[in-house]
Amino acid sequence: MLHTVSHSPYQIDMSALVNTIGQGDVLVLLQDGVTAALKDSRWLVRLVQRNPINIYVLREDVDARGLLLLIDSRVEIIDYSGLVDLSVDHYPQVNW
Repeated sequence: MLHTVSHSPYQIDMSALVNTIGQGDVLVLLQDGVTAALKDSRWLVRLVQRNPINIYVLREDVDARGLLLLIDSRVEIIDYSGLVDLSVDHYPQVNW
């Protein structure tokens, strides 16, 4: 399953996301959701501790917010092509 977060982690129920996401699922952080990928983010720590999942951020959204140097090394930065590939490979999708 592909989970996408397009809102700030303070505007959605991140606890529900952490409890819902399962092994083999993929998480992509988009738009304001990229702030969850900042180094030492409490949400990122919870996500990584809870499940061994792959977490991605969209480069264009990271660049638009000037956060490139602040993204945690456990998160992979992808472009729109990478997002399309993940969308094709992981079904269904849930947007938070």
